[in-house]
Amino acid sequence: MSFADQVAKSKDLSASARFLAKSGKKGFGFKKALDASYVSKKLGASKKLLNVIVDLSDSSDSDSDSDESEVEDIDANFDSVFAPEEMRCLALIAHNHMKPSIRAFVEANQNLLKKFRLTGTNTTMKMLKEVFGDDPSVVYGPTCQSGPLGGDAEIAAQMCIENLVFFQDPMDAHPHSADIDCLNRQALVHNVITFNNPASAYAGMFTFREALKHGKTSLIPSFFFTMQSPSVDE
Repeated sequence: MSFADQVAKSKDLSASARFLAKSGKKGFGFKKALDASYVSKKLGASKKLLNVIVDLSDSSDSDSDSDESEVEDIDANFDSVFAPEEMRCLALIAHNHMKPSIRAFVEANQNLLKKFRLTGTNTTMKMLKEVFGDDPSVVYGPTCQSGPLGGDAEIAAQMCIENLVFFQDPMDAHPHSADIDCLNRQALVHNVITFNNPASAYAGMFTFREALKHGKTSLIPSFFFTMQSPSVDE
């Protein structure tokens, strides 16, 4: 099954990241949360989302159906304390073989991502407009060229005012590798939030949601302030 197909059921994921807290709310208790079959099921949800190769045995727990029904919607809509225009851009980029993955990521996190001002390379921006359609609440930043035509370099030039979701393909050579290296270096120099693979991006969405719901700029400082690597001062 492809990565994109696996993420079609991404709404089952939140339990794998927050099941301990949730089990307390629902009265399962700590012992239930640590039950081997319960943990296995929750890890299995993450395995499907992140395309993990290792197999986890299926649980035959009789409570599996009831547990599944209590999975929280990880992309429930909410009111953000900050308007998109009050924050710096969130740039989305993906190498060719990672484009299905980033589309699946966007589809799984639509209600959260549309709280940001979105920018990216040409193909990714087209994908965003396909996913969000005519939603008037979505705010777009500039559209850059595709990566091989200089799009990565364009984003690198703005890196001090952008944050980055960049699904990079480690299995292929890239004709614009110098631009990719420059973009990655600028992200490090300016200490911006950067997710270079699906695992880190999905995990980071919980932090993004917490920051926007509760106005915690300290969780996402590079959306508001110009920063730099601590090594710059050394």
